[in-house]
Amino acid sequence: MNMESPSSTSLRTGMRTGKLLLALLATTALQISHPFATVAYAQQNSVTYSIPAGSLGTVISGFGDSSNLQILYPADLVRGKTSPGLSGTMSRQEALSRLLTGTGLRYNFTNANTVTITDRISSAPNEATGANGAIVLDTITVSGGTSSIADIPFKTAGSSSYISAEQIQIVPPSSTGDILRNAPGVFSAGNRTGQALDVNIRGLQGMNRVATLVDGAQQSSSAYRGYKGMSSRTFVDPEFIGGIDIQKGPPTGAQGSGSMGGVVNMRTINADDIIIDGKSYGVKVKGGFSGNSIEPRSYYIPPNTEAPRFGGNDWLNGNSNIASVALAAKNENYELVGAFASRRNGNYFAGTKGEKQVKRFTFGGRYNWGPMSAYKPGSEIFNTSQDTKSVLLKGKFNFEHDQSVELGYIRYDSTYGEEYGDMNNPVAIAGWPPYQANLSRTRSDMYTAKYTWNPEDNDLINLQANVWHTRLSDNWAAVEILTGVPGDTKTDTTGVEISNTSNIDTDYGTFDLRYGSTYSYEKTVQNPDTNIGMEGNRTVAAVFANADYKPVDWLTLTAGMRYQGYRTQDNSLNAPVEGLDGTRLTPLLGVTLEPLDGFQLFANYAQGWRPPSIRETIFKMPGLIEPNPFLRPERSENYEIGANYLGNDVLLDDDKLRFKLAFFDNNYDDYIVRSYGNRAGLPFPYRVYANIDGAKFRGVELSMSYDAGMFFTDANFNRYTNVEYCFAARAGESAKCGESTPPDDYQSVYVPPVYSGSVTLGARFLDESLTVGGRVNFVGERAIKRSGVGTVESEWRSYQVYDTFASYKLNDNFSFNASIENIFDLYYLDAMSEALTPSPGRTFRLSATARF
Repeated sequence: MNMESPSSTSLRTGMRTGKLLLALLATTALQISHPFATVAYAQQNSVTYSIPAGSLGTVISGFGDSSNLQILYPADLVRGKTSPGLSGTMSRQEALSRLLTGTGLRYNFTNANTVTITDRISSAPNEATGANGAIVLDTITVSGGTSSIADIPFKTAGSSSYISAEQIQIVPPSSTGDILRNAPGVFSAGNRTGQALDVNIRGLQGMNRVATLVDGAQQSSSAYRGYKGMSSRTFVDPEFIGGIDIQKGPPTGAQGSGSMGGVVNMRTINADDIIIDGKSYGVKVKGGFSGNSIEPRSYYIPPNTEAPRFGGNDWLNGNSNIASVALAAKNENYELVGAFASRRNGNYFAGTKGEKQVKRFTFGGRYNWGPMSAYKPGSEIFNTSQDTKSVLLKGKFNFEHDQSVELGYIRYDSTYGEEYGDMNNPVAIAGWPPYQANLSRTRSDMYTAKYTWNPEDNDLINLQANVWHTRLSDNWAAVEILTGVPGDTKTDTTGVEISNTSNIDTDYGTFDLRYGSTYSYEKTVQNPDTNIGMEGNRTVAAVFANADYKPVDWLTLTAGMRYQGYRTQDNSLNAPVEGLDGTRLTPLLGVTLEPLDGFQLFANYAQGWRPPSIRETIFKMPGLIEPNPFLRPERSENYEIGANYLGNDVLLDDDKLRFKLAFFDNNYDDYIVRSYGNRAGLPFPYRVYANIDGAKFRGVELSMSYDAGMFFTDANFNRYTNVEYCFAARAGESAKCGESTPPDDYQSVYVPPVYSGSVTLGARFLDESLTVGGRVNFVGERAIKRSGVGTVESEWRSYQVYDTFASYKLNDNFSFNASIENIFDLYYLDAMSEALTPSPGRTFRLSATARF
């Protein structure tokens, strides 16, 4: 794999000369067989341009973004050339002609969304050509269009992030939650206690507060965590992820209905991630090994009979390996992908260096010092093994009239270790010492279908219709042994989403309209034949409409509405409870200023709404947890202001600077927590899910990347300036807000660190064949302390973890990657740990990738 900067959005210097040969041959063949193709592709409604003067490369890049075109050209072709810019309303063909007037360059539309720019003289028929008759070009620069997917957050007037596959694999993840390290304010809670994702965005987590999707489909369940409450769980193989889109705050589009903290959509790999440039088919094979792994001795070792082992942190061994193979074929009519991945590792060993004690808080804010975990530095960490197999099948088919259909299937099958939330807690009231439990088992099947209709000659139609279904069987083995509650949960979820975008150009400005509807049906079954568990369903539906109005080039006004409804139903035969239902209309308002090209100032206001989950509505454990018939949905008000900057040629020729700064103030009303019935005004003392007055999270986030070709950097930072929960001490009393969590709840597990972030630095050598660099992840302590619950919660110390990485691209077919995670072998707990499970110590990885 060619390790490029995570922010790279172009095919940079170092691409081989022949990489575009087959593409140009295909273009030539197309033009011979369809002599009017160039004209046909160029025709479209007029576009209004306002691109200031600058270097020709920068102006072309701005034109590509404005026209939604991908522009391909040799980098040397525009070096040293300037352009007076482009202003006015015209067709793309006319705009290109103006841009290239006097430059000696020419353009060709190779398809509806791609333009190739060449030199008029060198591309003449009598000029020298390659051995196969194709025009030989130098380094190819790609501008505009889909090539700038990593730039989208820096063009979006709101809080969003994008994580590329390169960022994920630069230091391959030890646990699935490591894939989120490059997004500010985003964590996966309980990252070392299993293979599931439980995403926390700006303090919101669990019970569908954050919609976590794979290719737009929701595949998740929830699990009983004892004193640590409930855990939301989504499963995906990091090897299949092609990129992650993260939207923070209430949903504004078709995805994420029923959530209010954000939407995380993990896109799986497609044909372009596999096929070498210029080919129509390809195979990608990857294999790798790592150290710091040991095979578990046996399953379910009774407490105090076997102690963790030490001294097993080898550089490389056969207990941790990964292998994958992916095949793809692509032409103008279809795109096919098939992939298989196997991921296997034993238990890892904790680090040996660093502090071993941590502050443990009790009622009233008092604290004492105690062990961070019952696991000692350098010891084997039980229940961290996995054996995962995944299969992916995808197909995209293009039809006449700019229509396409995409079909997909993903199978995930994993057997893995998972710790109970109060395991290995050295001072818990009801804790258990470390031991090897039986392995958990998760299987999921995900089916997706997507229809797109986007006619080139009609700006009123950009229609998408998605249908998806997921089936998840999640068996948590440890919980039944410790609590007697079976941990087998089965969840089926089906969704339908229809949306359209219309662009309207008037004498008074331009309008971008986005509107549609969504529907999802979730059915969950846990222990249906017992008194402990649930069997029910939840329906969530919504219609929405948003509009961007641009009266002048430098001003955009945004407004929108979302009308949502829900209904839950208890299907159990044993004393079913009455379901809940409700509806709500939520607005969205925003304003964006663009005083300079590439620079935005924005301010947004949005309301959110989250209906109770199935578990919050009907889950019961007689004598311990009972349903609350008066439970209300959560509501939110979100304010944010911020700035974006996206610039090229800022400090050096052909460099790229990206920057996003956002201040947020999120307020949640009727926030749902676990409480006692009599404290919530109910006539029984058992625990229930109940509403408190609210919760508040305020802070600042920063994302930045800079790429100058030979060196690059990527950084993100989050800092909370205020975190509060508002609740009454007793039923009937007035609520008070303070920097502590409710005393009967597990919300302290959900409280994020007061600050967090990461910085990546890298450099490229040997014509960019060799990439080396390092990364530091830094995390502060919990933003606020807990206010007493019936056990000792997870506490971590602030920490900094350093990694290093290197990759070498031998040629277009072979590449090698190496990395060392936690190079200083730090002993630490991840932020937002559930069980007190120390993170991996020093871990070395080596992998090789072949593409044909």
